[in-house]
Amino acid sequence: MRANVVGEGLPESKRWLSRTLRLFATARSGILLVLFLLLFSYFSVSIPHFFEGYNIYQVVQNGVIIGLLAIGEAIVILSGGGGIDLSVGSMLSLSGMMLGILNIEHGVNIWVAVLAAVITGTLLGAINGFLVSKIRIPPLIVTLATFYGYSAIALQVTNTKPLPDATQPNLPQAFPQEFIALGNGNVQNISWLSWIPKIAGQGIPFQFLIIFIPLLLLVIFVLHKTLGGRYLYGVGTNALAARFTAIDVWTVRFWAYVAAGFLAGVGAVIQTALNASATPDVGAPMNLQAITIAVLGGVSIMGGEGAIAGVALATLIVVFLYNGLGLMLGDAAGVWQPVALGALLICSVFFNEFIRRRISVDS
Repeated sequence: MRANVVGEGLPESKRWLSRTLRLFATARSGILLVLFLLLFSYFSVSIPHFFEGYNIYQVVQNGVIIGLLAIGEAIVILSGGGGIDLSVGSMLSLSGMMLGILNIEHGVNIWVAVLAAVITGTLLGAINGFLVSKIRIPPLIVTLATFYGYSAIALQVTNTKPLPDATQPNLPQAFPQEFIALGNGNVQNISWLSWIPKIAGQGIPFQFLIIFIPLLLLVIFVLHKTLGGRYLYGVGTNALAARFTAIDVWTVRFWAYVAAGFLAGVGAVIQTALNASATPDVGAPMNLQAITIAVLGGVSIMGGEGAIAGVALATLIVVFLYNGLGLMLGDAAGVWQPVALGALLICSVFFNEFIRRRISVDS
């Protein structure tokens, strides 16, 4: 008996469309890379100073932070069930404030405070996961509530003031230099890595090569090479079928939110070191960016589909788009950057779902 062929029985035009859409879906990373190169080339030609090494260096520094949040967001969305985390930026803000309070206000060792910030982010993610997976409140409602709740706490713990606080001269006025170097240093500053060549006269940011890349590879490995990753995709694709195979759907979704909180905590450490300051509202604009990057990277808003490699490429597109618009529009960029991001999000969702539905129908 001859095996069924995808698209068999369809008109030639529809078979061609089906093959094209499948090619698009499987080659998404390559398409995102081409899109990034086109965007980068356009800004390099049209905007003075965009292609300078220092500008690219700064974009990469800041891109690490939003990239970590986007990976966490992608994991949550992959878990399905309407999974989304609107609070990733707020978790980052509150985790950073915990670091500042412990080190600046209470004199706790900086590396103990760093660990506490990461744990704080993880616990905040666990709260989200508990409300979603155990209390069964819809993710949109939970994370919208915690978005406001975590933000409010971050603002109130120091009465909206950053740490260090220049209005309180009795407190230390700077984080330790070894901590600040975590966000501002280069890998070439490390003696056993000094052989790595600089790029366009600039070093490679420490947080990019030593923190972001290892975490990115770890997430890719876990999602694609471990049982937990297969469970996550299985739950996101079809939760009912996953239950029939004895997968604890709600436990899988709980840990997805925990992972997002952990990555937000790591991002908070890097953000605080980069700015040399714990700022209570620093994560406010990052929620929309993280969601947009995840969806642009190919993660289906319905869950169960998408790859973290695509999310990494989408991070490059979004951070350089923001940077290019900032240099091009100046003071007006604050208005048009969110507009561009919103349009990118809508278009990404539309194309993802169009491809998913067409492939499903044509199969």
